Amino acid sequence: MLKKTYKYMLYFFISYVIILNILTFLSSGSLKALVNPFHIKNRTVSMYHLAKHVFFVAGLGFVTSTPEEVDTMITAACEKYGADPRLIHIMIDVESKGRQFAISRTGAMGLMQVMPNTFFDISDGDPFLAEDNIDAGVKYLAKQMRRFNDIPLALAAYNAGPNNVKEGKIPDFGETRHYIKKIMAEYGQ
Repeated sequence: MLKKTYKYMLYFFISYVIILNILTFLSSGSLKALVNPFHIKNRTVSMYHLAKHVFFVAGLGFVTSTPEEVDTMITAACEKYGADPRLIHIMIDVESKGRQFAISRTGAMGLMQVMPNTFFDISDGDPFLAEDNIDAGVKYLAKQMRRFNDIPLALAAYNAGPNNVKEGKIPDFGETRHYIKKIMAEYGQ
């Protein structure tokens, strides 16, 4: 009897991971999300908040903000926190390609791909509501800019976490280095 229960639990868990990966892939359009079974906790939290947003706020039609509305939200958040709107536009393009309902393979949410713990530490809003997501992302980046006083280091802290940026050096994570390089190449033009 116990062996049968464990067997069902294993089947449930495997099914859950497969469904979670498929839903994450559909929200982000990234093949990495489809083949990555890790970050289950963050992805579960992100999927819960996406489902909550879809059912209680946006509706099943996935109502999104227009590019003009997003521009206005970015401008307002940048004025509020003292960030560069051009940098934020580039970050959104790199982070989510402008997909409001994107969930990364690690569970980061929305336009600015803010991790669940980070989002709820600095905001009590809805991570899939463009205004709340942009506000939280800009606020977090501005905090890193004040802490490190350097754009590449602030971007490294935004991407890999501030605890990984030690002694004023970008962490040796390939993804983080690529992220910074991509944003700075676009930002420097």
